[in-house]
Amino acid sequence: MSKTLIPLYYAIVKHFMDGREDCAAGVVDALKPDYGDYKMLTLKDVEEALATAKENGILDEVRCDLDSNDELVIYYRVTDFGKDMIGRYI
Repeated sequence: MSKTLIPLYYAIVKHFMDGREDCAAGVVDALKPDYGDYKMLTLKDVEEALATAKENGILDEVRCDLDSNDELVIYYRVTDFGKDMIGRYI
């Protein structure tokens, strides 16, 4: 029997429910086992989903770093509002 998956955007924000911070690359790596065949599971698309969740108050930016290619990496953590919304609706 195949596993029923929630929509990818919901899985992205639900990934943060443990309260730990993560970046787009970490989210992609974490979701690959279940969502690896999804065309939208790309670094660019996940970065956009995280930025959208931030703008909607679900996630906060907690820090920024530079990766080995001197690219900006933004780390996010779920807000109290986000925990409440994710818990209620996802």
